[in-house]
Amino acid sequence: MSNYYNMPKLPTENSPKVEIFVDDKPVMVPGDTNLLEALKAVGIETPHVCYHPYLPVSGNCRQCLVEQEGPRGRMLVIACYTPVAPGMKIYTPASSARVKNARKATQEFMLVNHPLDCPICDKAGECTLQENYMEAGQNESRMRPEYGKNYHGNPAHQFIDAKGQLRGGKHVDLGPRVLLDEERCVQCDRCVRFMRSIAKDEQLQLAGRADHTYITTFPGEKLDHEYDLCVTDVCPVGAMTAKYFRFQKRVWLLSHTPTISMDDSLGANIWLDHADGHIYRVMPRCNPEVNRSWLSNTSRLAFQNFDKNRLPAMDVHKVTLGKGKVALVAGGSCTMEDLAALRMFKESLGDRAELFGGSLLKVGKPDGIAMSGDPVANRAGMKLMGYADVSEFMKRASEFESLITVNANLFGEDSAAAKVLEKINTRIALSAFDDETVKEATIAIGVRHWSEVQGTMVNSLNILQKLNACPVCPDENLWAPYAVLSHMAGTKFETAAEAFKKVGEYVPALAGLTYDAIKSTGKLLEGGEA
Repeated sequence: MSNYYNMPKLPTENSPKVEIFVDDKPVMVPGDTNLLEALKAVGIETPHVCYHPYLPVSGNCRQCLVEQEGPRGRMLVIACYTPVAPGMKIYTPASSARVKNARKATQEFMLVNHPLDCPICDKAGECTLQENYMEAGQNESRMRPEYGKNYHGNPAHQFIDAKGQLRGGKHVDLGPRVLLDEERCVQCDRCVRFMRSIAKDEQLQLAGRADHTYITTFPGEKLDHEYDLCVTDVCPVGAMTAKYFRFQKRVWLLSHTPTISMDDSLGANIWLDHADGHIYRVMPRCNPEVNRSWLSNTSRLAFQNFDKNRLPAMDVHKVTLGKGKVALVAGGSCTMEDLAALRMFKESLGDRAELFGGSLLKVGKPDGIAMSGDPVANRAGMKLMGYADVSEFMKRASEFESLITVNANLFGEDSAAAKVLEKINTRIALSAFDDETVKEATIAIGVRHWSEVQGTMVNSLNILQKLNACPVCPDENLWAPYAVLSHMAGTKFETAAEAFKKVGEYVPALAGLTYDAIKSTGKLLEGGEA
């Protein structure tokens, strides 16, 4: 087992400030964290490989060395595990040749047996080893070609290449979603610590000793977990690679749209990485209060179906409904803007219309990582907006003559329970997909998917979070749900900002807010749980 001691304590806005001396200059830093984080807080970046803010400290890469003055003089210490103490004296490469040379030597040891795979490696462009080399390394090679490199890897996977060099394992199949390149592994053991401490399922381990160490699964076992793709995120090099993204696109050719995953009420913060009108991958976006740096496979891989089975655009005319009661049902992925527009449409219909929201899917248990278990992403927003739960509608479905659903696939969620809806004469479905509810509808209107719209949602921690539109909509003629609904109500919202103003009219807690006032990590509303 790898050696680790504790989870890092990260600085917050409420961290007490203490004075320390860095390169003989006094600075005020957070006093309740480690030296690496404290230096970062004052703009001093410290290179590291094994350290991760949301994983237990391991301290095995030794890349974050600094000098600390103590009773026995100045000594090299690792910044990731050294706690901040008032008055401590620290020296960085800016003033210490010893630190500079130590980091350079550590970097050289990491690279000496590392393959020169950069031209073909998927991690090129976001590789910690590359970044540290530019900052702390930049060595001239001292390798003697007659000896070659001593590549790491399981002896069972070693092979002789065309040049007669003994190589480590390449594209080792760890499980259904992850491939391992053993040669590139620098034994940081981040993946081991993630599976042990975060996933709580120790499926990876370090085997062998010294320069024969390698990452592997237990004999006869596979890496197979709902969060196993997170090991490709935490891997600082190109050792752990995701099968779905392998050799698909150079990372520097991707653009990144920050948004929220609308498949769960925790609302995991994500990046949609896209190019040429196509999403290539979904990555976790760090939010300490929500999903930290983690993302479930379910949320991560959902994008593969975002552009499939789409419902085409159609001319949106004013909908004519009968004189009977009308049920308006919003699905869990509806934004606050969609809910406001639907409520505005309800008001245009008068007292005969009622608002409902939710899903027929069962609510599961939170996994404690990045999923609450509730498939209704904006459930908290629906409560703020005064929506009744969809279960109430299902009990009274026979009372209604017309039904309008907005991204609510009731027939797909529970076909048996939805049978009762077939008796409703007029069924209008607004949906991004040609799903089961659309097939049962009398009128179907295609709308944009949540990944293609700007908007807001309130997650299960009562945090108002902001979605941004990724420019990958397959049909530019598609409108956002709030645009269609406001048009049906008689006053079309041309922008999400207009719709958000309407949200403020319905929800006093959001009155006067603008999108610019919502931080990238969201805004905790009064009475929040975070």
